[in-house]
Amino acid sequence: MKRHIIIAISIVGLVLVYLFQRDIQSFFNQAFDSKYVSFALARSTRFVINDLLVVLLIYGLFGKRKYVIFALYVQIAGIALVLIPYLIIKYYTSYNGPLVSYMHRLIVNPLLMLLLIPAFYYQNNIAKNE
Repeated sequence: MKRHIIIAISIVGLVLVYLFQRDIQSFFNQAFDSKYVSFALARSTRFVINDLLVVLLIYGLFGKRKYVIFALYVQIAGIALVLIPYLIIKYYTSYNGPLVSYMHRLIVNPLLMLLLIPAFYYQNNIAKNE
């Protein structure tokens, strides 16, 4: 029963973040004078919240500590390899091609983390069959 509640909380949280994405951006726009700072903080906040909610979903689905730790490592890698370069490209260049578009999708949607769920499911089934 506890895992069902955790799953429900994470899914509702992901839906709420999606529904209130403009409110998150407007909050940071009002809090900071710099357009870039508010943009960077809004994107970073949304990225971290989405990924943490998916980590919670992974915990609810599988209940294994090693999966949660691996998911947190993937989140840190996502920050280093996707979020930071995206913010640098948006601030220092005027490039607005497909690379930025794909990076934007990885930031506003927890795609990297959601890809872990089928991988963990597959690994879980392999371990059970051995």
